[in-house]
Amino acid sequence: MISSYSNTIIYSSLAGIATIMGILIVLYAKEFTKKYSIYFVSFAAGVLLTFSLLHLIPDSLELYKNSLIIVLSGFLVFYLIEHFIMRHRFYECYERKHVVSKAAILGLGLHSLIDGVVIAAGFEVSKELGLITTLAVIAHELPEGITSMAILLHNKVKTNLALFYSFLVALATPIGAILTLIFLKNINSEFVGILIALAAGSFIYVGASDLVPETHENYNKLNALFLIIGIAFVIVISMLFN
Repeated sequence: MISSYSNTIIYSSLAGIATIMGILIVLYAKEFTKKYSIYFVSFAAGVLLTFSLLHLIPDSLELYKNSLIIVLSGFLVFYLIEHFIMRHRFYECYERKHVVSKAAILGLGLHSLIDGVVIAAGFEVSKELGLITTLAVIAHELPEGITSMAILLHNKVKTNLALFYSFLVALATPIGAILTLIFLKNINSEFVGILIALAAGSFIYVGASDLVPETHENYNKLNALFLIIGIAFVIVISMLFN
């Protein structure tokens, strides 16, 4: 049987690969990115919000009774990160000219690092939660890879350097998972509940504050359909694992 340690390494690496796929889409299929990226964003919004409400929050409450306060704190932390560091919409279209690329990459990298922490914490609770957490992370890592690479290229960063920075964003997820594995040894379940609650707050913020507004701004009749597909995806996966 594969251990939780091995699962964490494998699935956090898959999440990082999803970011790399987003990077390659921008590099080799710019027209595809312009045309279809909003559908990835819509799907990711449905996944993140549903996963947070149906899984992360209930599971965190079982481990730590004051989890709702931590959820709110996670929401606030990501608001402050975006407000003071990133200074732009998380999934802002790369044609816009006021994006500060270094600040954006810093914010994206930090978010990827926390994604790794979330995956590791999920497997610490159960294989089921770990797998569903990974699926939720992968759902928004692809557009995150698109975002990071697009921002850098738009700001006239050389392609090789842009690839280097974007790959750092992708590597942040498995690095976060590995660091969590190291420091999660012999900790109590309440601390795991706190980590999961923080993840719920961050996912709700990204989904509700960044992704959903983006689906309205880049209006397409299919956006709502892909958001609903994201919701249904989490529900179906949850039923399969139960």
